[in-house]
Amino acid sequence: MIVAGLALAGCAQTSGAGEAGGSNATSSPTGESTPTPTPTPTPADSITVGVDALVTVHDGESVTYPYTEAEPLLDFVAEITGLSPVGEDIPDPWGNGEVWGTKYTWEGITVSATTDGAAGIHITSATVGGIPVSTSQGIAVGSTSEEVVGTGGQETWNDGVSFYFSVDPQPVEGTQSLSRPGETGSAYVDVTTVDGVVTALAAPANDYSDL
Repeated sequence: MIVAGLALAGCAQTSGAGEAGGSNATSSPTGESTPTPTPTPTPADSITVGVDALVTVHDGESVTYPYTEAEPLLDFVAEITGLSPVGEDIPDPWGNGEVWGTKYTWEGITVSATTDGAAGIHITSATVGGIPVSTSQGIAVGSTSEEVVGTGGQETWNDGVSFYFSVDPQPVEGTQSLSRPGETGSAYVDVTTVDGVVTALAAPANDYSDL
């Protein structure tokens, strides 16, 4: 897999300093080791799901995790949750037997890392690792359909149960919308509602590609 095993910052084991020195030095009992420092999670007060990236803010300073780079995003989520991800293959949807990448799942968030190193996220909780998650206009899991529409969200389709909205759309030059023939395609954050309540946020999403 292109995404190797994740190593959390500050988790590296250190060798016992007491083993160094001359033979007259007093050593610690056999089998006793230096405790491994507890990793400090990357600080964040909020997480914003953007069209192009996940953005965190702490004390007025922001950090951006572009969807074009899966590994930093995976490391960040592992740090704030304190859990290593559980991965599973993403099969080729056309049934050709190929693997398109790996899907990593934590409580409330899934990060899909494709074989080209890019990522997509799917969020099903108002918080991840105890940190609030929303769109740039404050839409979060638990918001209402009325709030989504009130921020300019446009319904893209529905299956009679789940309703999907585009939020924070941005035109992408050189593309053509599949849902708006003759118009330039858009990239956006995809918002899912069921029974009038937001149940998921996903990005990146667009209206100009088949998948």
